[in-house]
Amino acid sequence: MKRRVMLLVLGAACLLIATLPVLAGDARLMRHADVHDDMIVFTYEDDLWLVSKAGGDARRITNHPGVESYARFSPDGRWIAFTGGYDGGSDVYLMPSGGGVPKRLTFHPSRDRVLGWMPGGGEVYFRSDREMAQRGERVYTVAVEGGGMPKALPVDRAGLSAVSPDGMSLAYNRISREDRTWKRYRGGMAQNIWLGSMKDMGYRPVTDWTGTDNYPMWGSDDRIYFTSDREDGTLNLYRCNPSGGDVTRLTNYKDYDVKYPSIGPGAIVYQYGEALHLYDLEKGTATRVPVNIPSDRVPLRPEYVSLDDNFGSFGLSPSGARLLLEVRGELVNLPADEKGKGLPVNLTATSASREKNGAWSPDGKWIAFISDRSGEEEIYLVGQQGGEWRRVSRGGLGFRMQPVWSPDSKHLLFSDKFMRLNLLEVESGSLSVIDQGPFDDAWERWGIQDYTWSPDNRWIAYTRMGGNMHESIWLYELESGVKHQVTGEMTTDWSPSFDPDGRYLYFLSNRTFAPQMGLVDQNHIYLDMARPYLVLLQDDLRSPFAPVEFLEKGNDGDEDDGEEDEKDDGDGEPDPLVIHTNDFERRIVAAEGVAAGNYFRLEAMDDGFLFLEKNEREFIKYQNVNDLTGGALNLRRYVI
Repeated sequence: MKRRVMLLVLGAACLLIATLPVLAGDARLMRHADVHDDMIVFTYEDDLWLVSKAGGDARRITNHPGVESYARFSPDGRWIAFTGGYDGGSDVYLMPSGGGVPKRLTFHPSRDRVLGWMPGGGEVYFRSDREMAQRGERVYTVAVEGGGMPKALPVDRAGLSAVSPDGMSLAYNRISREDRTWKRYRGGMAQNIWLGSMKDMGYRPVTDWTGTDNYPMWGSDDRIYFTSDREDGTLNLYRCNPSGGDVTRLTNYKDYDVKYPSIGPGAIVYQYGEALHLYDLEKGTATRVPVNIPSDRVPLRPEYVSLDDNFGSFGLSPSGARLLLEVRGELVNLPADEKGKGLPVNLTATSASREKNGAWSPDGKWIAFISDRSGEEEIYLVGQQGGEWRRVSRGGLGFRMQPVWSPDSKHLLFSDKFMRLNLLEVESGSLSVIDQGPFDDAWERWGIQDYTWSPDNRWIAYTRMGGNMHESIWLYELESGVKHQVTGEMTTDWSPSFDPDGRYLYFLSNRTFAPQMGLVDQNHIYLDMARPYLVLLQDDLRSPFAPVEFLEKGNDGDEDDGEEDEKDDGDGEPDPLVIHTNDFERRIVAAEGVAAGNYFRLEAMDDGFLFLEKNEREFIKYQNVNDLTGGALNLRRYVI
């Protein structure tokens, strides 16, 4: 849930991670390949490998811990230029095509990505944002002999690029978006192919598809080869002439994209699915390259990994004796402290799915969690010792967020990517939608991420964003299905939590406006705006901060007012919570004695509440004045 903070560091625990073996001749996830004559060079295990175009055993030619990628053969096939992650940077290197000692060609802190060779083989051209970090990239050349500074090609902005065989013209993408995972994109970052003479710089777009046209490659036949999703939303190989006409589709994949294509004499090599494929330019056919990689595959060996820096959501069992921890896609049940009894239990133990957001039921019988085992995220239950899972929800689509149990362990709340707050009945699996944030408005995509139960299981408090970007607190009554807005739309309110005795609904709110003048641009800035507040849930309930002498004359809840107090009926069920749903704003009271600060999580207790404070000033004072990414966390207690 929003503003959740992990306060736990687990020191000694570890998890055994195992992986499946890779069969001989079935190597996968080979990337950034290039082809020349009979050889293919590609990246695997962050190293460069060589293999025949016909496939077979590959040979490793680099073994540095840094990443080697984007390898390109020289026009005569004697050399390979590549991007190497050596010496703390990402620069252009050169080595013999059969293997050897790499020679560094560029020396700049920006990332340099090799694109190819200039005709004649005397220079390598590459892309870099060294001059345009905020506005894009440019293409540069660097000599392979004699050193010297890289020189920018005469084009103002370019990413993926291809130089014509005569070295006079350039085909390129002005926008670099090819490594993002967007599918069927039609927005302002759509890629078109531009082309023009580098002498007169008369560049113009030669494709006008509203989607993606990228990875331009200039063939020896003076045609432009590229990938496009123009027909069915899947990236395939295409070909056109330099004017953009005679567009021809070359491959017909319907499922996976053609990725990282590179052209060589007579063929284009690319990644399709998990394997390398070759497109024969003369025959017009595509074939898979069966590769066997004789690697020791050390990264695939089962190993014990520390949980110190790899855990996610967490929670305690109802008794507080056990800790439920999400770690590396598993849910683990551990003793709550180093002196705790019992052994750790991996509750999920799956390698093909991710489990997250575990929640222990209040009766201690079940642990609810989210898993994508079915292909979509669903809610499952498992016992505290593991075992067979029970699937509770059906028909999931997209991400689902933290499940929250009702106090009687009969219902679960969770939100999803469609801004819906969902109510799930555990026994029957019946699912209903309590509320939904406005999905059509791009400004209102924060969703519903704060939600909690009343002690009597009959009310739900949650936070929902309004049209002005302020979050308000709402109440939902299960019996009637009616929603009530508690706080107005002119303030940002969040983290609601019910008083266990049913008197108040606590929450945090940014209602303190004390502007300061900024020292840089002379604008007003607002810091330390949050304070804890409470809503009196009944009209006749007096503020807990009223003067004592005033309370003695009225009803402080302890005097005999002539009416019989509500009693527990002895069946173990909590007394029904009475909430007067009119004039909530009139009954909002600030917690006295708490200065405004940066608060972001509140939880009610029997005698008050706990809340978290993030103190950036303290962090800056004692850590690093230039690092504002963290803050000192203070857990504070407020007693009423």
